[in-house]
Parts: sequence; structure tokens; C-alpha cells
Amino acid sequence: MRKAFLVLLLASLLLPAAARAAEREFLSGYAGVVPQAKEDRAKTYFYRPEVMQLLTALERGPVSETAVAQILGDKTPLRDLVRLGLVKNGNGTVRIAFAYFTAADMQAIHAAAAKYVPRLVAAFRARQGALDAALARYPVAGVSKQRLAFVLIAGFGLNWDALELTREKHYRAPTLIRGKDWSYSFWASEEVPDYSYKGYYWGSSSFPAGAMNLTPPLDFVFSSFGDPDSDPRMNFPDLLAIPPDQMTPGVKTAAEALGLHDDNSLGMGLKNVIGLDRGRSLGAILFALRKGARNAAAICGGGTECAGELGLLAAAGYVRKTGGGYELTVPVFDNDDRTMVQEVLRLNRDVVDGWLKRNYAPIRKELGGLTAAREGVPYAALFTQIWHEIFGLTTRELAAQGLVEDPRGADSPWNGSIPAVWRVSVYNHKLE
Repeated sequence: MRKAFLVLLLASLLLPAAARAAEREFLSGYAGVVPQAKEDRAKTYFYRPEVMQLLTALERGPVSETAVAQILGDKTPLRDLVRLGLVKNGNGTVRIAFAYFTAADMQAIHAAAAKYVPRLVAAFRARQGALDAALARYPVAGVSKQRLAFVLIAGFGLNWDALELTREKHYRAPTLIRGKDWSYSFWASEEVPDYSYKGYYWGSSSFPAGAMNLTPPLDFVFSSFGDPDSDPRMNFPDLLAIPPDQMTPGVKTAAEALGLHDDNSLGMGLKNVIGLDRGRSLGAILFALRKGARNAAAICGGGTECAGELGLLAAAGYVRKTGGGYELTVPVFDNDDRTMVQEVLRLNRDVVDGWLKRNYAPIRKELGGLTAAREGVPYAALFTQIWHEIFGLTTRELAAQGLVEDPRGADSPWNGSIPAVWRVSVYNHKLE
């Protein structure tokens, strides 16, 4: 489960958390930027017993407002559920209004993904030569082609950019809950026994994200991409804010050597952490390495001491010592890399767009009986999570077949995730 502060910073957060309700297990998540106030988060209400009881009743069809009032009692006002888009009311009845999936729904989606994902994987394999040629232009020898491919295809491409593509092409139209400085969609799906999402690399965490930034603002972003079992991630941005007891021994030792402190830079009251503010110096080191600096004096900027930061970056798998210097081991995209990044994203879009043109309609037909669709929720509003099921399985297959790095492979320094750092000028990542 994501740490609370990261929930506030995430773009395209689709990392599930499970809870038990009346013998049923549900996963849920957000896509977008989530508000700090708990009363504005749909998940605050979703897991309440009376709300789960109501949703169970609504699975069979509309329920009268009178009956809804009896189910909810005085614990949860109906207006809050309407305000946060969990239900809608009209003409004296209440219906499901969000991307809500029963176990039977999920089994249907899993079957569709198993049927159609091999076609998407094959389309990527058919373009492997062009992908390799584009990635070969990245000049950092310490970053493998497969790691680059994972970040740009599984992370930027199938997750962020494909979500934008599906919205541009009107395949996807999420129902957004909006407030000051935040906007998100919410989904929930019942767990299917024995179905594992390990290796579904569909979750991203990023800082800065949207309006949440340091002062003065950073012009780059720490991101990581991973599966639901990758927490706590031993990479940034997660490492900036988790306490030392959640760190692996090597990272903890390096973090404590650098120095931990309380961080209230965004008003979150973080205690005994590396700190969001430390992202500034860590980023400067990584971009210095990307520009070609190798020895500590050049990396630290005119001889400024940065041994603690380098020690942390080495422990976290971002750099390694080579001879008398250091080299990058994770993708860091500076302005010089924009052409390469955009070329890979165009290839990704071509593949995804072609696949959607051929397969979106038959998948929609096969999923026409989904519970929320029967209650009037547009299929396009459900497609955010359906797409995550599809591309999550795709990333697992791409990793298994060696087209991208496997974050759970024997040589991976992280447990189910891979990080990257990128200038905002390199890629315009939208948050909805």
C-alpha cells in the first residue's frame, strides 16, 4: 500500500490496496492527483460497511432513495457519495456511478486481456529493430537498452502516453472528481481468488507532480514504475519520505550517513526522512553524471562535497563506481535526449493505436455485461482500469520475453520496480 504522502503526489496512481468487506476483498485506486483532505477522497467512504452493503445492493440494479437511507443510516450521508462520484441519484433512485467491478466482471476482463494481449506483444516485437535503433542513441553505457526500454515503453509509453492517447481518441473518458489543485478518478474491483498481479508494472509514482513542487520549483521529476508488490520501493520519490525502518539495510545505512531530518516543505510534517528538499541536490548530481561528469569533484559541482549523496545513490542503485569515478545505471533524460524519447513514444503510439483500431470494438462487445455498464456508467469511463489490466499484463509479457528489463529479474537491484529521472521539457506528462 502506498504511503500517505505519495498518494498526494502520484500521477497515474493505479497501485491497489485490499480491504475485507462482508467476506469480499476489493482493490481500489486513483488515477490523477489526490487531495490531502481525507473527506475529499473516495476511498475514505468506499470501505465503510454501510457503503459496501449499498454497493452490493446496487449491483442488482437501482435502489430507491428510501431504501438507501435505511442502508446508510446516519453514518454516511448520501450527498457525500454523490459528491465523490460513487453513486448518482435521480427520480427517487440511486445507481452506481463509477468504475466498479465485481469478481465476475474481473474474470471477464482477465479473459479478454489473455485473448488480446498477445497481439499487442507481437506488435511490439515486430518493431523491435526500430526500437533498438532509437535506444542506441542514448549515450550512457551504464544504462542497459532493456532498462531504457522498460522506462520508455512500460512506463512512459503504455502507462502515461497510452492513457493520453486513449483519451485523445475518445476510447477513454474517465469520470473525474475535481477540487482545488486536485483531480482524480476512482476505481474499485473485487479480487479474484488466486489471480496474481505480481509483474503487472502498471503503477507509477512521481515527484514533483502537478502543482506539488518545491520552492523554487524543480524542473525535473523523480519517477518509478512498478507492480503492486513493489512497496516499499527503494527508489525515488519513495525514498525521499519513508522512515528508515522501511528501508533495506544498505539504503538505511547510506541514508543515515547522509543525514535524516524532519521535512515540512509541503506542509506534510514528514519526520526523520531523507526529505523532499534533498531531491534538489540528488537531481543535480544525476544530471551532472548524465552530462558526462565522472569524478567526485566534477559531479559535486566545483569540488563541493557530496559524498553522502553519492553514497545514497550508489546504495539505491542509481550509480556505481567505475575505476576512480562513477557512472549512471538508471535512465536520466536531459534535454539532449528529447528527440530519442519522442521517437520511442511515437513508435509506442503507432503500435498501441494500431492495436486499438483492431481490437477495441471486439473487446467492448465482449465486456458489454459489466456491472457498472449495466447501471449506465459509460464504457469509456470504465476503460481506464480495463486498459490497466491490458497494459499491465502486456508489461509482464514484454519483460518475460526480454523486450524490456524484468524488474524482478535476478540482476535487478530493486524489488519489482525501476526508476528514472527526467526533465519536464523532455516529456509533457499530463496528470488525468
